[in-house]
Amino acid sequence: MLYAEDDTIIICDPVEEQISYIRVILVHFEAVSGLKVNLGKGSLFPVNEVPQIKEMAGILGCSVGKLPTTYLGMPLGNNHKALEIWDGILEKTEKKLSRWNTQYLSLGGRLILINSVLDSLPTYVMYLFPISGKVVENLDKLRRKFIWQGNKDGKVYSLVNWKTALLSKDRGGWELRT
Repeated sequence: MLYAEDDTIIICDPVEEQISYIRVILVHFEAVSGLKVNLGKGSLFPVNEVPQIKEMAGILGCSVGKLPTTYLGMPLGNNHKALEIWDGILEKTEKKLSRWNTQYLSLGGRLILINSVLDSLPTYVMYLFPISGKVVENLDKLRRKFIWQGNKDGKVYSLVNWKTALLSKDRGGWELRT
């Protein structure tokens, strides 16, 4: 691009010019909305090879990140069929189960916790990634153990077949969601 300033011509890099426009748009957004854009907390995540990424980040005043990463609890930059995507969900599920004091919860209370809390964790990620059968098996294993055993150690026997527990109430099940 050519610019005339005080009878001089400046040749500007088109990439720098576009990044500068983005910066101007963000400044206008701040002025109109009254919100502050904190680019110091932001990151640019290059997809494939991006030349001059550090210069672009310098213009915007942010850092350069690497993929894969997590944003709002959602894994980004992984293969959409990779099982590693679900590792965080399995860890969160185990952590939540270990915190709940099941000695004071009835069987009905455990069922409600599973349907209301534990099912929301994988559902959020399923908006973006398909869930595999192996992950469903692992989640069901954690849920089964929580229902029958709680946080107790040792062997506890199931009172109802798991497939029966998954059935709707009108068909004789507990209506656990899968």
